Amino acid sequence: MPDQRNDNTVNNTAITLPIALSLPIALSLESPFWNFSLSLWKHPEVQVSLLALQDQYGLKVNRLLLCCWLGLEQKELLADKLADDRLLDLWSDQTVTPLRNIRKQLKHIAPHHPELKATVQRAELQAEQIEQALLFQRVDHIAKLSAKQNTIQTVSLNLLSYSEQALTRNPQTSLEVIMPYLVSVVHATLPNYDRAFIKAYLSEIKSNR
Repeated sequence: MPDQRNDNTVNNTAITLPIALSLPIALSLESPFWNFSLSLWKHPEVQVSLLALQDQYGLKVNRLLLCCWLGLEQKELLADKLADDRLLDLWSDQTVTPLRNIRKQLKHIAPHHPELKATVQRAELQAEQIEQALLFQRVDHIAKLSAKQNTIQTVSLNLLSYSEQALTRNPQTSLEVIMPYLVSVVHATLPNYDRAFIKAYLSEIKSNR
């Protein structure tokens, strides 16, 4: 346990504290977006694709899910507005990501203490749910009603817009590299469309942007 006599030091070594954040008092954890995410997450292929996009290329699962849900709601993501939201970034970087990293580390450093990993995993899930609640609360700021004629177009445009924005932090990766994962996510969201059609559709939209 840290020395309680000084909250900012441990063994006389200064600690750099994270930038302060404060969650809104009114925050609904249950939302149509959360329910949609739970439903889509049941698809093993979606889990593999979303986690690959997150772990290998730096995209965020909750924001990819938001792209899909917004598309079903005929809303267009404003990727720049999303990227500029300071509270969302702080919550993700200071809470969700550290909990995820701790949970992953526990598999190796505490393999004989599964109850500890389970506790951290529950905390991680709650932090993810709060992140989704923040995203849902900000929909009017980070999205607008779409003028597109069909759902697949709004879903596809949202995913491409967010992916392009997110990959600016990883310029060595192109949209072409992650396209197979995006196809899988769109297919799970809109299973009535053939994968080949989705791939061609995404490529066409990308080339016309």
